[in-house]
Amino acid sequence: MIWQERLADKGIISQLSNDLSVSFFLAKLLAARGFSNHAEAESFLRPKLAHLQDPFDIENMQRAVSKIIKSIDEQQAILLVGDYDVDGISSVAIVQQIISKLGGNVSFVIPRRKDGGYGLSKAVLSRGLKNKKYSLVIALDCGTNSKEEADFLENQKIDLIVVDHHQSKGDLSSFPIFLNPHLGKDYEVPWLNLCTTGLAFKLSHALVKALRNEGNEIALKISMKEFLPLSALGTLADLVPLKNENRILAKFGLKHLGNNPSPGIEAIFEESKIIKTTNLESEDVTFKIAPMINACGRLDDPGVATSLLLENDPQKCKLLARKMSTYNSERRAIEAMLTDEAVKLAEDEFCEEPAIVACGKGKCWNPGVVGIVAGKLANSMRKPCLVLAKTEEDEYRGSGRGAKGINLVNALAECEENLEHWGGHPVAVGLTVKKGQLKNFKKSFLRAIKKQAELNDLVQYLKIDAFVELKDINNTLLEEINQLSPFGQGNHEPILAIQKIKLAEKPRKVGSGEHFQFGIKSMGQIISGIAWRMADNIPPTDQEIDVAFRLRWNTWNQRRSLQMVLVEWKLHIKTRK
Repeated sequence: MIWQERLADKGIISQLSNDLSVSFFLAKLLAARGFSNHAEAESFLRPKLAHLQDPFDIENMQRAVSKIIKSIDEQQAILLVGDYDVDGISSVAIVQQIISKLGGNVSFVIPRRKDGGYGLSKAVLSRGLKNKKYSLVIALDCGTNSKEEADFLENQKIDLIVVDHHQSKGDLSSFPIFLNPHLGKDYEVPWLNLCTTGLAFKLSHALVKALRNEGNEIALKISMKEFLPLSALGTLADLVPLKNENRILAKFGLKHLGNNPSPGIEAIFEESKIIKTTNLESEDVTFKIAPMINACGRLDDPGVATSLLLENDPQKCKLLARKMSTYNSERRAIEAMLTDEAVKLAEDEFCEEPAIVACGKGKCWNPGVVGIVAGKLANSMRKPCLVLAKTEEDEYRGSGRGAKGINLVNALAECEENLEHWGGHPVAVGLTVKKGQLKNFKKSFLRAIKKQAELNDLVQYLKIDAFVELKDINNTLLEEINQLSPFGQGNHEPILAIQKIKLAEKPRKVGSGEHFQFGIKSMGQIISGIAWRMADNIPPTDQEIDVAFRLRWNTWNQRRSLQMVLVEWKLHIKTRK
């Protein structure tokens, strides 16, 4: 892999440094992210909740709010239908709480993978609608492409609001009220890439704002800040670009998540060993909280996670969090077995192919875990990966994760005749292959990926944000880097590089032997480092090397110290003068 520094115009860097009163280093990071003027850089570096635009600017928001307020006023029953992942479950929790606070008669149902499938299906509607006479269904993180289900609700004279961020795959039903920025024609709006929790926050804000204007006393007492943590959960877990309004919701949501967590979130903190602090990082959500919530949906009991997010009794929350933790442990065990089998298939059958389509059946081929394994393989093998599990109906159902320069949605669109269901985003998709079509689907999918890959630069680059000296590695540098946080999709965590250094001592394998720890001596002290899943490639101690790494805080026994997280290393090559 070729290391390539992200470059920026020195004039722009100097201007940003002066205008923002920040160091040349931080100004360089901003300039390399495309910021060239003071106003844009200031808005990114120092976001404010006041920067969120009026929720009524979103198309159809007024219609949706009017419909919900009418249902609340007339005490008509409202049913929420959410997806079974973090975004869907957190969205249900936001809207359930806000409508309940405003006096509405609201309940929810979450699909189960085995008997309800994904999203707004007839199976989940049948389960949700059976106990009451509902006048309104609100689909959250699903429903955009549910034309048959929309027709069913219209025939039942039940109104439908779809709050979703998935792209349409064809003609839409004219019946629902859609709150989906991707269905509009304006691609410059700051809410374009909101996930569903972001849209649920905007919908809730609009409801409160409308009722405040009417003098509603309950609405006047509601603080929208209490819904920021749930919005941040979905935003970070769903890997949407952390720019514009997503960045605002994620940044302030993390702050409130750590500062004043709900009883449910606090119970998750205890189970996942997260220290309650205002300095929570995006990885606390993506690697600790989100897996616990998703584990419930993956093992077919998403109601546990939803109930926990809505529960206020600390003791009940602890029991629910413990159950979630058990599910997560089960998920890890299944995932480990599935990963071993999928890696073998990938190496045996797809070594020379532009993508991987790993298929199988059996105990570990759980449809709820395939997405995680697909992500692991896509990252380790640097190419798109689908992992499909055979169902009891003899279909193959699973998930896919992409690679740089590849759009999985476009690839699947070319295989549509082989698919029963499919959808998602350019880098993450879900799909079900029709009976008897697996062989044809594999050929079509690999052909589609190959066609995209041929149009892209096949040379692999590691983008370095800044080459630094060993003496530069200190607390101040990390504090400057963290001004750009939270990190995630669309706002990468900076990768630094140091050239021509020697390790202070022989690296030590840790964990199950997959990882190793190392140390580098600087200014008479040792800066510790960790290399995840790199124990098969340990650097030497007797030769000079170059290291690429991310700089982070490591907290141990309530003490905080600098830590280098290794991305890649290579032997230092002396250049001729």
